[in-house]
Amino acid sequence: MPKRSPNNKRLAIRSLLLLLLALPAAASQACWAPPQGQLIAASELVRQATDVTVGQVISATPLNDYETEYSLIVLEQLAGPARKVITVIGGPAQQDDKDGTFGDHKAFRFWARGGGRTMNGPDCAIHPSFVIGASYLVFEGAPITWRNFERIGMVGGAVNQGDQWLAYVKTRLAQREESMSTTTDTPPDYERVGRFIYGFHRIVARNALERKTLAAQHAPHDLLLRAGQLADEYDHIARHGADVPDAEIEATLREAAAVRAALALWRGAGAPPASAP
Repeated sequence: MPKRSPNNKRLAIRSLLLLLLALPAAASQACWAPPQGQLIAASELVRQATDVTVGQVISATPLNDYETEYSLIVLEQLAGPARKVITVIGGPAQQDDKDGTFGDHKAFRFWARGGGRTMNGPDCAIHPSFVIGASYLVFEGAPITWRNFERIGMVGGAVNQGDQWLAYVKTRLAQREESMSTTTDTPPDYERVGRFIYGFHRIVARNALERKTLAAQHAPHDLLLRAGQLADEYDHIARHGADVPDAEIEATLREAAAVRAALALWRGAGAPPASAP
C-alpha cells in the first residue's frame, strides 16, 4: 500500500479539523475541534497585535521529548519592544522540506478560515516548530492563532519583502500607527467590496457552492470541502470586506476560478446538474 506524503498527511489533518469547526461548544472543550479564538481572520489578528517580529532562527534547544526552545535573531521589529533576540517555546524542530510559505502567502488556503501553518495540538494549545536558519513573522502575546508563526522566504540572503502576508502586516501596522497620531479617519472602501462581489459572481454563483446541494448530488468529499470553504470565505468578505487584505480578495477570486473548473470537470463526468435557484 503506497505511503502518504507528509504534505498529504497535513492536508488530511487540516481537512478533518475544518470539518469539525461546526461542532458544539461541549465538543470543542474536549479539543475535538480547534478553539475558535485560534481561527480569527487575518485582519483581526493584526488589529489586536502588540508584539510583532521578523526573526531568523539561530538555535533550537530541546527541553524534553515534546518541547524545544528556539532563539531568533531580530531582523525587523514591527511592533512591541525593541530586542536583539526573541525566544519561543515550541515543538520539535522541523526539517526544511516540511515547512512552507503558502507560495509567498498568495495561496487561498492561507487566507481562508483555518489558514496558517501552525495548527493546535491535541491539548488545544499551539506548539510552533521552526527550521534553523529560516526566517519567520512572529506574533507574540494574545491572540495566539494558526497564523502567528508564518515562515517568510529569503531572496538574495534577505527577507522576501514581496511576501504578501509580510507586506500586509507592515502596511496595516503602519496605518494603525498613523491613525493614532491623527484625528482623521480613512473611510472604508466599500466600493472594493462591491467589485469583489461582482467579480466573484462573474466566475461562479454563490448558490452553486451550497454544501447541502452538493452533498445531495454526492459530490466528492474534497470538492465538497473546497466549495464550502470558498462559500464561507465569500460570506466573510461580503460582510467584512472593508477590512480584508487585497491579497485575500485576490486569492479568493483565483480559488473561485479553480473551484468552478473542478465543478465543471466533476459534472462533465456524469454528476447530477445543479438545481435551479
